[in-house]
Amino acid sequence: MINTSSTMFHWRMLSREPEYPLTVVDTDIETDVAVIGAGLTGLAAALRFARAGARVLLLDAGRIGQAASGRNNGQVIPHYGSHTPQDIEAQFGPHRGAIFNRMVGGAADGVARLVRDHDLACDFVQKGWIQACHATSSVARVRAVYDGWKERGYQAEWLDRGAMTDHIGSSVFYGGWKAGSGGYLNPYAFCQGMARAAGAAGVDIRQNSAVLDMERVDRRWLLTCPGGKVFAREVMVAANLPQSAFWPGIDKVSVPVRVYQVSTGRLEPDWQARILPGREGVSDTSRVICAFRYDSDGGLAMVGQHTLWHDAANRGRRAVAARLRRVFPGLPLQMADRYWEGTIAAVVDRLPRLMALAPGLNFAGIYSGRGVALSVAWGDMAAGLALGDVAERDAPVPVTRLRTVPFHAFGVQYARYMHPRLRAQDRREVAQSENRG
Repeated sequence: MINTSSTMFHWRMLSREPEYPLTVVDTDIETDVAVIGAGLTGLAAALRFARAGARVLLLDAGRIGQAASGRNNGQVIPHYGSHTPQDIEAQFGPHRGAIFNRMVGGAADGVARLVRDHDLACDFVQKGWIQACHATSSVARVRAVYDGWKERGYQAEWLDRGAMTDHIGSSVFYGGWKAGSGGYLNPYAFCQGMARAAGAAGVDIRQNSAVLDMERVDRRWLLTCPGGKVFAREVMVAANLPQSAFWPGIDKVSVPVRVYQVSTGRLEPDWQARILPGREGVSDTSRVICAFRYDSDGGLAMVGQHTLWHDAANRGRRAVAARLRRVFPGLPLQMADRYWEGTIAAVVDRLPRLMALAPGLNFAGIYSGRGVALSVAWGDMAAGLALGDVAERDAPVPVTRLRTVPFHAFGVQYARYMHPRLRAQDRREVAQSENRG
C-alpha cells in the first residue's frame, strides 16, 4: 500500500516497536548490494545478504512501514490469493510447483520464527486463518483448496456451515476451511522490528531516499538519489512501483488497486466472546475484498473498497459498520472508528514475480494482497538466488525478463472502476444462496 492518508494511521498508533532512526542518503556511498524498497521483501532480502557477509544498503523512497508492508490488514496467510496447490503444480510442474507450495504453506510459520528469534513486538496472534464461503457457489472451490493443503500435510480443518458459525459467530457463511498455522499481526510494528533486525545484522538503511535514475558504469550500478549517488555491484528491486521511473517499464509491472481499512472501537466483552472466540483471522471468498480480525485494542479491523473516493473516510466508516452489522446482527455500531487508505500492487494471475532486468539487476515482489507472510519468504529466497545459494531451477517460479502488465493503461482503469460489477456479482450469489436456504 502506498500512503494516501494520514501518516499517523491505526497500526502506527498501536505499535510497540520503536521506529527505526531516520537516516538519508546525503553523500556518495559504495556498497556491495543495494536493495530498493524497505518493505518486508526488501528487509528480508537485505537481512540474508548481510548474513552472507555482504555490505548492504537498503533504500526507501519514504519511511519504513508507511507503504504496503506496514498498512495492510496484517493477516498472515499460508495460502494463495486465487489458486489451489493443485493449480500451482499443474502450472509449474511437480518440481517447481512443490517448491512453491512448500514456500507458501510454510510462510506463516516462517513469520512466527522471525517474531520469536528477534523478539519482535508486533502483537502476533497465531490462532489460525479462516477462508469463509460467502455463497454456496464457492464451497466446491474452497473444498478443493482444503483438500490440496490437507493432502500435502499442512494444518487444514474443514468447517461445515455449523462449525463456521461457531468459529466466526455468524451464520452468513456457508462453510470453508481453517489453516492452523495462519494468524495476524501489527504490520507496521512487524516492519519496524524487521528493520531493527536488519540494522543489527549490519544493513545500512536509508529512508526518504528515492532512486531517481540508474545506469551501468564500469561493471557497477550507479543509483542517483536526491542527496547523493550509490555505487553497487548488485541491485535488487523490491518496491511497490506504480510511480517509479528509474528503469524503463518498471512502473508497468503491476496495477495499483486502491483499498481502505477501518477499525472499530474496542468491542464489549460479551461481543468479543461471541465474535471470533478463537481469535482467528478471516477472509471470505467474495470478489470485493472482505477480511477482518481483532486488533490489539479488541476492535475489529476490516478491509473495504470504494468506486468513488469523495468523502472516503466517512463513507468507509459507515460501510464497514453496515457490513459488520449484517455479518453480526445486533452489533451496536453506527460508524466504525479509525480509517486509513493505501494501494496494493496486483497482477491478473495473482502470482509474485522474479525478474532479471539486466546483469546484476533483479526484481522480486508483487503479492496482489497476500504478502505479509509470503513477502518475507520471497525476499529471502530472491537474495539466495542472487548469492548463488539457490539454483534458478529451484526457484518457485521461473525467472523472466521484464514482465509488464499487457494493456497496462486499460488495467489501471479497470482496477479503479471494477468495484460495482464485482459487488453486484457478490450480491447476486448471496441472494441465490439465501433463496436455496
